[in-house]
Amino acid sequence: MSEEKIRVLVVSYLPWRNDVSVGNTLSNIFDGMQDKIEFSNIYFKGGKPQNNVAQKYFYIPEKELAKSILTRKSVGRKVSLDSVSNNNVTENNGAYNKARQLRWESLLLAQDMIGIWGKWHSKELDSFVEEIKPQLIFGPLGRVPASNILMSYLHDKYSIPVIAYAWDDHYSLHKQAVSPFFWGKTFLERKYIRKCAQRSEFLYTITEEMREEYSQYFDKKCKVLYKAYDFSGDPEIKSEVKYPISIIYMGNVGAGRWKELGKVAQAVKAINKNERKCLLRIHTMSPHTDEMEKALNIENASALLEPVPTADVLKTMHSADILLHVEPTGKKECNFFRLSFSTKIVDYLYNARCIVAVGGHTAAMSYLKKNDAAVVTEDEGRIQEELEKLIDNPKKIEEYAYKSWECGKRNHQKKTIQDMIYSDFMQAVNKENM
Repeated sequence: MSEEKIRVLVVSYLPWRNDVSVGNTLSNIFDGMQDKIEFSNIYFKGGKPQNNVAQKYFYIPEKELAKSILTRKSVGRKVSLDSVSNNNVTENNGAYNKARQLRWESLLLAQDMIGIWGKWHSKELDSFVEEIKPQLIFGPLGRVPASNILMSYLHDKYSIPVIAYAWDDHYSLHKQAVSPFFWGKTFLERKYIRKCAQRSEFLYTITEEMREEYSQYFDKKCKVLYKAYDFSGDPEIKSEVKYPISIIYMGNVGAGRWKELGKVAQAVKAINKNERKCLLRIHTMSPHTDEMEKALNIENASALLEPVPTADVLKTMHSADILLHVEPTGKKECNFFRLSFSTKIVDYLYNARCIVAVGGHTAAMSYLKKNDAAVVTEDEGRIQEELEKLIDNPKKIEEYAYKSWECGKRNHQKKTIQDMIYSDFMQAVNKENM
């Protein structure tokens, strides 16, 4: 007997693309469920969606939304993939992203106001929703008010249940700043995060720590939802580790992570003083300054390289002997990321490679420790020592490769997670129809 197909409308600030972290995670958790769920997407940021999951799209261009504050002309249109320009969209381009990287809080506040004051409500939007007839609204519970406001509107106007997914902690007040723009932005964003959360049937969160806190903030049931892969079968462990040992880092170097990477690079330099035993390669799409380049490009130790194309990410990870994860150690950054979990960690687990994690205390570091899935050190003075233990004993590298795979098998099995998602979605839809 075939399962009932659910119509789900995903609301996201960024276009749903596999080369952007939000879109990559959406594709990861939903791809393979198309026989059970019919997906559509509404988004705000410019660029062309690129995924194998969603079928129909509605685009509310942020630039036009800003103009509509003055013109009062409604903004938004149904789009086909052929009709949208194929701009190279990443989380690190454009004026907004520069502002985000440099923490220009006044510009980020202005961006928030665009979503609040802009005329996004239109006949075209209502026609799109009435055409696709969604039974459920799903979307990240993010910082930018526009998408949270839209999810709340759809819930109120059409009585459609909402399930929101909190990834980064944009709600708590565990933050440090003196800028009045920062606090104005924070309290404004909190208002719309709370409104959306209150309308949700329940919340997904990205870590257990976030689940505990957010269930108290919003008096809502919360469930942890992880990125997933097929961990059936045996892992492909490297049968032999050869020198120089390949250490690869992939991901963001912002928010102080580059400083931790610099400490690892110095440790590698010291290890290679008499013999070339290991090399660190850093692949990132983050903007980088001269200071960052100087810290991360060290002869005979480390290299700062261009990002790897999306299609080659897993293959590149698989080529490593050791996969490196870093967390920032600055108090401000640690406070922000304390409840977060880099989805890249699940990619690392799937590649069955030894993981080394260094940096500040966060939920991600706690997870890796608890599951014994990585060599974890929050003490920068021990980075060289921990690396040398692995480099001088390659069997340890193999041991932790198995441990990473077993952690993925326990906690990130795709069938288990997708069965949970379908069951949760069906319960939300059936509850609304009762």
